[in-house]
Amino acid sequence: MVRPEAWLSKFEQHMKTHGFSDRSIPTYVFNVRLFIEYLAELGITNLADADRKGLADYQLYVSLELHKGKRLAHITQRNRIVCLKSFYRFLVKSAAVISDPTTELELPRVRDQLPPNVLTKKEVARLLAQPDGRTPCGIRDRAILELLYSSGIRVSELTALSLEDLDLRGGELRVLGKGNKERLVPIGEVACDFLGVYLEGARPTLAPPEQRTLFVSVRGRRFHATNLIAIVREYGRRAGIHKRVTPHALRHYSELLTITE
Repeated sequence: MVRPEAWLSKFEQHMKTHGFSDRSIPTYVFNVRLFIEYLAELGITNLADADRKGLADYQLYVSLELHKGKRLAHITQRNRIVCLKSFYRFLVKSAAVISDPTTELELPRVRDQLPPNVLTKKEVARLLAQPDGRTPCGIRDRAILELLYSSGIRVSELTALSLEDLDLRGGELRVLGKGNKERLVPIGEVACDFLGVYLEGARPTLAPPEQRTLFVSVRGRRFHATNLIAIVREYGRRAGIHKRVTPHALRHYSELLTITE
Protein backbone atom coordinates (compact mmCIF):
# COMPACT_ATOMS: atom_id res chain seq x y z
CA MET A 1 0.00 0.00 0.00
CA VAL A 2 1.23 3.48 -0.91
CA ARG A 3 0.35 5.38 2.26
CA PRO A 4 -0.19 9.10 1.46
CA GLU A 5 1.31 10.73 4.57
CA ALA A 6 4.37 8.48 4.57
CA TRP A 7 5.13 9.30 0.94
CA LEU A 8 4.43 12.97 1.44
CA SER A 9 7.08 12.95 4.17
CA LYS A 10 9.54 11.24 1.79
CA PHE A 11 8.69 13.78 -0.90
CA GLU A 12 9.43 16.62 1.51
CA GLN A 13 12.84 15.14 2.33
CA HIS A 14 13.51 14.67 -1.37
CA MET A 15 12.83 18.35 -2.05
CA LYS A 16 15.13 19.43 0.78
CA THR A 17 18.02 17.49 -0.72
CA HIS A 18 17.41 18.35 -4.38
CA GLY A 19 17.67 22.12 -4.51
CA PHE A 20 14.05 23.16 -3.96
CA SER A 21 13.67 26.65 -2.52
CA ASP A 22 13.08 26.69 1.23
CA ARG A 23 10.09 28.96 0.52
CA SER A 24 8.49 26.66 -2.04
CA ILE A 25 8.75 23.38 -0.10
CA PRO A 26 5.94 24.26 2.37
CA THR A 27 3.77 25.22 -0.61
CA TYR A 28 4.29 21.84 -2.24
CA VAL A 29 3.58 20.03 1.02
CA PHE A 30 0.45 22.10 1.68
CA ASN A 31 -1.00 21.53 -1.79
CA VAL A 32 -0.28 17.81 -1.83
CA ARG A 33 -1.82 17.47 1.62
CA LEU A 34 -5.02 19.11 0.34
CA PHE A 35 -5.20 16.39 -2.30
CA ILE A 36 -4.60 13.69 0.31
CA GLU A 37 -7.44 15.10 2.41
CA TYR A 38 -9.67 15.07 -0.68
CA LEU A 39 -8.84 11.39 -1.23
CA ALA A 40 -9.55 10.62 2.42
CA GLU A 41 -13.03 12.10 2.08
CA LEU A 42 -13.61 9.64 -0.75
CA GLY A 43 -12.36 6.76 1.39
CA ILE A 44 -9.13 6.37 -0.64
CA THR A 45 -6.12 5.63 1.57
CA ASN A 46 -3.83 4.16 -1.10
CA LEU A 47 -2.26 6.54 -3.62
CA ALA A 48 -2.07 3.70 -6.14
CA ASP A 49 -5.88 3.73 -6.26
CA ALA A 50 -6.01 7.29 -7.59
CA ASP A 51 -6.34 6.92 -11.36
CA ARG A 52 -6.50 9.45 -14.21
CA LYS A 53 -10.25 9.88 -13.87
CA GLY A 54 -9.81 10.51 -10.15
CA LEU A 55 -7.22 13.20 -10.83
CA ALA A 56 -9.43 14.81 -13.48
CA ASP A 57 -12.26 14.84 -10.96
CA TYR A 58 -9.96 16.51 -8.44
CA GLN A 59 -9.00 19.22 -10.92
CA LEU A 60 -12.68 19.89 -11.56
CA TYR A 61 -13.23 20.01 -7.80
CA VAL A 62 -10.43 22.59 -7.46
CA SER A 63 -11.82 24.69 -10.31
CA LEU A 64 -15.19 24.86 -8.54
CA GLU A 65 -13.80 25.40 -5.04
CA LEU A 66 -14.81 28.64 -3.34
CA HIS A 67 -12.82 30.86 -1.00
CA LYS A 68 -14.73 33.67 0.67
CA GLY A 69 -17.48 33.20 -1.86
CA LYS A 70 -15.21 33.43 -4.92
CA ARG A 71 -13.58 30.85 -7.18
CA LEU A 72 -9.90 30.22 -6.55
CA ALA A 73 -7.53 32.36 -8.62
CA HIS A 74 -6.12 30.59 -11.67
CA ILE A 75 -2.61 30.78 -10.25
CA THR A 76 -3.82 29.02 -7.09
CA GLN A 77 -5.52 26.32 -9.15
CA ARG A 78 -2.37 25.97 -11.24
CA ASN A 79 -0.17 25.59 -8.17
CA ARG A 80 -2.40 22.82 -6.84
CA ILE A 81 -1.93 20.80 -10.03
CA VAL A 82 1.78 21.60 -10.49
CA CYS A 83 2.52 20.36 -7.00
CA LEU A 84 0.61 17.15 -7.68
CA LYS A 85 2.48 16.60 -10.94
CA SER A 86 5.78 16.98 -9.14
CA PHE A 87 4.63 14.65 -6.37
CA TYR A 88 3.57 11.93 -8.79
CA ARG A 89 6.80 12.22 -10.79
CA PHE A 90 8.57 11.54 -7.53
CA LEU A 91 6.30 8.56 -6.82
CA VAL A 92 6.98 7.08 -10.25
CA LYS A 93 10.76 7.52 -9.94
CA SER A 94 10.57 5.92 -6.50
CA ALA A 95 8.59 2.99 -7.95
CA ALA A 96 5.77 3.70 -5.50
CA VAL A 97 3.26 3.80 -8.36
CA ILE A 98 3.47 2.28 -11.82
CA SER A 99 2.18 5.21 -13.87
CA ASP A 100 1.56 8.94 -13.48
CA PRO A 101 -2.18 9.79 -13.49
CA THR A 102 -1.46 13.53 -13.75
CA THR A 103 0.13 13.49 -17.23
CA GLU A 104 -3.07 14.50 -19.04
CA LEU A 105 -4.02 17.31 -16.66
CA GLU A 106 -3.80 20.72 -18.32
CA LEU A 107 -2.62 23.74 -16.34
CA PRO A 108 -4.76 26.90 -16.16
CA ARG A 109 -3.22 29.94 -17.83
CA VAL A 110 -1.96 32.59 -15.42
CA ARG A 111 0.17 34.96 -17.47
CA ASP A 112 -2.36 37.77 -17.38
CA GLN A 113 -2.64 37.52 -13.59
CA LEU A 114 1.03 37.88 -12.74
CA PRO A 115 2.22 41.18 -11.22
CA PRO A 116 3.69 43.50 -13.89
CA ASN A 117 7.29 43.37 -12.61
CA VAL A 118 7.50 39.58 -12.35
CA LEU A 119 9.95 38.28 -14.94
CA THR A 120 8.97 35.58 -17.39
CA LYS A 121 11.10 32.49 -17.86
CA LYS A 122 12.52 33.88 -21.12
CA GLU A 123 13.35 37.19 -19.47
CA VAL A 124 15.16 35.45 -16.63
CA ALA A 125 17.14 33.41 -19.18
CA ARG A 126 18.14 36.60 -21.02
CA LEU A 127 19.12 38.28 -17.77
CA LEU A 128 21.29 35.36 -16.65
CA ALA A 129 23.06 35.32 -20.02
CA GLN A 130 24.21 38.97 -19.85
CA PRO A 131 27.43 38.81 -17.75
CA ASP A 132 30.63 38.34 -19.75
CA GLY A 133 31.98 34.91 -18.81
CA ARG A 134 35.44 35.85 -20.11
CA THR A 135 36.12 38.39 -17.35
CA PRO A 136 36.45 37.95 -13.56
CA CYS A 137 33.67 40.46 -12.90
CA GLY A 138 31.41 38.82 -15.44
CA ILE A 139 32.01 35.40 -13.90
CA ARG A 140 31.28 36.86 -10.46
CA ASP A 141 28.10 38.56 -11.66
CA ARG A 142 26.78 35.39 -13.31
CA ALA A 143 27.37 33.51 -10.05
CA ILE A 144 25.50 36.24 -8.15
CA LEU A 145 22.52 36.16 -10.50
CA GLU A 146 22.38 32.37 -10.46
CA LEU A 147 22.52 32.33 -6.68
CA LEU A 148 19.75 34.91 -6.33
CA TYR A 149 17.62 32.97 -8.79
CA SER A 150 18.28 29.57 -7.20
CA SER A 151 18.13 30.41 -3.50
CA GLY A 152 15.72 33.31 -3.20
CA ILE A 153 17.84 34.98 -0.52
CA ARG A 154 17.70 38.72 0.14
CA VAL A 155 20.32 41.16 -1.15
CA SER A 156 21.43 41.92 2.40
CA GLU A 157 21.82 38.19 3.05
CA LEU A 158 23.86 37.70 -0.12
CA THR A 159 26.25 40.57 0.58
CA ALA A 160 26.82 39.24 4.10
CA LEU A 161 27.87 35.77 2.95
CA SER A 162 31.37 34.55 3.75
CA LEU A 163 33.29 31.69 2.21
CA GLU A 164 32.50 29.55 5.24
CA ASP A 165 28.76 29.94 4.62
CA LEU A 166 28.90 28.11 1.29
CA ASP A 167 28.87 24.33 1.01
CA LEU A 168 29.11 23.45 -2.68
CA ARG A 169 29.39 19.73 -2.06
CA GLY A 170 26.21 19.70 0.01
CA GLY A 171 24.51 22.29 -2.22
CA GLU A 172 23.49 24.67 0.55
CA LEU A 173 24.12 28.04 2.17
CA ARG A 174 24.16 29.09 5.79
CA VAL A 175 22.25 32.37 5.86
CA LEU A 176 21.78 34.84 8.66
CA GLY A 177 18.38 36.42 8.09
CA LYS A 178 16.02 38.78 9.88
CA GLY A 179 16.25 38.76 13.65
CA ASN A 180 19.71 37.15 13.38
CA LYS A 181 18.02 33.82 12.70
CA GLU A 182 20.32 31.34 10.99
CA ARG A 183 18.97 28.93 8.40
CA LEU A 184 20.25 26.53 5.76
CA VAL A 185 19.15 27.30 2.21
CA PRO A 186 19.44 24.71 -0.60
CA ILE A 187 20.90 25.83 -3.93
CA GLY A 188 20.58 24.08 -7.27
CA GLU A 189 23.26 22.32 -9.28
CA VAL A 190 23.51 25.04 -11.93
CA ALA A 191 24.13 27.73 -9.33
CA CYS A 192 26.72 25.50 -7.64
CA ASP A 193 28.51 25.06 -10.97
CA PHE A 194 28.77 28.81 -11.58
CA LEU A 195 29.82 29.42 -7.98
CA GLY A 196 32.57 26.83 -8.40
CA VAL A 197 33.84 28.60 -11.53
CA TYR A 198 33.79 31.91 -9.68
CA LEU A 199 35.68 30.57 -6.66
CA GLU A 200 38.36 28.90 -8.76
CA GLY A 201 38.76 31.22 -11.71
CA ALA A 202 37.61 34.72 -10.74
CA ARG A 203 37.59 35.39 -7.03
CA PRO A 204 41.36 34.87 -6.54
CA THR A 205 41.97 37.75 -8.96
CA LEU A 206 39.52 40.05 -7.18
CA ALA A 207 40.06 39.38 -3.48
CA PRO A 208 43.19 39.43 -1.32
CA PRO A 209 43.94 36.15 0.54
CA GLU A 210 42.73 37.50 3.89
CA GLN A 211 39.31 38.55 2.53
CA ARG A 212 36.67 36.00 3.58
CA THR A 213 33.63 37.70 2.04
CA LEU A 214 32.12 35.49 -0.68
CA PHE A 215 31.37 38.20 -3.24
CA VAL A 216 33.73 41.15 -3.57
CA SER A 217 33.98 44.31 -5.64
CA VAL A 218 36.77 45.10 -8.11
CA ARG A 219 38.64 46.56 -5.14
CA GLY A 220 38.39 43.31 -3.25
CA ARG A 221 35.90 44.65 -0.71
CA ARG A 222 32.50 43.48 0.44
CA PHE A 223 29.66 44.48 -1.89
CA HIS A 224 27.25 47.14 -0.72
CA ALA A 225 23.60 46.30 -1.36
CA THR A 226 23.03 49.43 -3.47
CA ASN A 227 25.91 48.48 -5.78
CA LEU A 228 24.49 45.00 -6.24
CA ILE A 229 21.05 46.40 -7.04
CA ALA A 230 22.61 48.70 -9.65
CA ILE A 231 24.43 45.77 -11.27
CA VAL A 232 21.24 43.72 -11.58
CA ARG A 233 19.36 46.68 -13.05
CA GLU A 234 22.11 47.25 -15.61
CA TYR A 235 21.96 43.63 -16.76
CA GLY A 236 18.20 43.97 -17.03
CA ARG A 237 18.70 46.97 -19.30
CA ARG A 238 21.20 45.09 -21.45
CA ALA A 239 18.77 42.19 -21.70
CA GLY A 240 16.16 44.54 -23.12
CA ILE A 241 13.71 43.86 -20.30
CA HIS A 242 11.23 46.72 -20.04
CA LYS A 243 10.40 46.08 -16.41
CA ARG A 244 11.89 47.15 -13.11
CA VAL A 245 14.55 44.44 -12.78
CA THR A 246 15.83 44.11 -9.22
CA PRO A 247 17.31 41.36 -7.03
CA HIS A 248 13.92 41.35 -5.30
CA ALA A 249 12.27 40.38 -8.60
CA LEU A 250 14.65 37.44 -8.93
CA ARG A 251 14.05 36.52 -5.32
CA HIS A 252 10.34 36.12 -5.93
CA TYR A 253 10.62 34.64 -9.40
CA SER A 254 10.93 31.07 -8.17
CA GLU A 255 8.06 31.63 -5.71
CA LEU A 256 5.68 33.10 -8.29
CA LEU A 257 6.74 31.32 -11.47
CA THR A 258 8.90 28.26 -10.94
CA ILE A 259 6.21 26.51 -8.97
CA THR A 260 3.66 27.36 -11.66
CA GLU A 261 5.56 26.03 -14.68
